[in-house]
Amino acid sequence: MKLLAALLVFLFASLSASAQERVSNFGLKNQNDQYVEVNFPSDRPVVLIFGDRKGAGQIDGWSKPLYKDYGDKAYIFGIASLSGVPSYARGMVRRLIKRQTSYSVLLDWGGKVAGRLGYEKNKALVVVVSKSGSVLISRSGAASEGELTAVKAKINGEL
Repeated sequence: MKLLAALLVFLFASLSASAQERVSNFGLKNQNDQYVEVNFPSDRPVVLIFGDRKGAGQIDGWSKPLYKDYGDKAYIFGIASLSGVPSYARGMVRRLIKRQTSYSVLLDWGGKVAGRLGYEKNKALVVVVSKSGSVLISRSGAASEGELTAVKAKINGEL
């Protein structure tokens, strides 16, 4: 009986590990027209923070505490989901982001990276990725104390 229980636990753990979503390597330009690559495996956990124009108001609730606690322990990338921006307006949007931010923001013009990770319009999305590229946790919307604690626990588990 114990052997059967052990086999079931092993089988469940194997299925859970293989069912984890993996993040493909990607590269995007930032507002300064510099190409930035995000590759796996990585020597640190990776935190991806997405937002569009309306979701941008929710980003600070996530980014400030995560940068404060993990800025030197994890790779943290802010990514603007800009799939609705017409090509003729991209230069203006790039300059606007450049004026309004002091940190690098990756520009996801086609929304491909955001879409692959389940981004919902008008909300912030935080995705914590393991060093090997597996999604550990994904949270959408405004940060709450409980959600922030859950995200930090996943980051801490990778340090």
